Amino acid sequence: MTLDTARLEGLMREVAELVILPRFRALGEGDIEEKSKGDFVTVADREAEVWLTPKLREMVPGSIVVGEEATAADPGLLERRSESGPVWFVDPIDGTSLFVEGSDRFAVMVALAEAGAVRHSAILFPARDEFFAASAGEGAYLTAAGDRQRLSLTATGPLTADACGAIYSRHFPESWEEALARLTATARYTRPEMCAAREYTNIARGEKDFVIYHRMLPWDHAPGSLILREAGGIVRNMQTGEDYRPGHLHGPHLLAANQAVWDDVRACVIPEDGGNV
Repeated sequence: MTLDTARLEGLMREVAELVILPRFRALGEGDIEEKSKGDFVTVADREAEVWLTPKLREMVPGSIVVGEEATAADPGLLERRSESGPVWFVDPIDGTSLFVEGSDRFAVMVALAEAGAVRHSAILFPARDEFFAASAGEGAYLTAAGDRQRLSLTATGPLTADACGAIYSRHFPESWEEALARLTATARYTRPEMCAAREYTNIARGEKDFVIYHRMLPWDHAPGSLILREAGGIVRNMQTGEDYRPGHLHGPHLLAANQAVWDDVRACVIPEDGGNV
């Protein structure tokens, strides 16, 4: 599937300029809601998704848009996603809690999937002027301060005590506690970014080695998964060995900088004897 990626970048920058950045560090008392404990939504999230939705549909005739906020209002939207036709996955502000706090680490994320696989994706950090993009089979790129560079991870580098990673343990069953503890005792653990866009792009640019997730909502993972894979990384279920697809809503999924790291992290968490998982 071909896509005018320059137009997509333009739309993402435009929605950031018109809707999101004017509210950055300027949210009013009634501009923030808590959907569930620790899960925030702002007027900027909702308005940005509403702004993007018709424009994305227009870019790809016959496509549907599955956005985080539209799905929060209508959970059935996620179940009605097509496995064959073109589908946009949109997270208007990834890292909303960071946006609320006034941190510049939030992002706008968009991915286009067809036949159940991600074909194009883009992540914009508007307050940092960093734009990541990938198309299937064409590589992943970072544009920052007007400079565009291809992202390319090394093919070697097994897990060591210096390896840096994060674990999103909140949605794991309690039975995984001991298995995940083995990993934190083996590698250098860092605090989760609370922003999937940051996790995927940190690995893709060589700043982190691995991240583990259990909940795999597509607007959180479809965009970054293609960027990481096109950079040479891995996004795969630790139990089934299947590469990530937007239809996979549950993990355990392991993001890794290369195959060697993926193999070693998996072996640490899920030993050959099955461990205690």
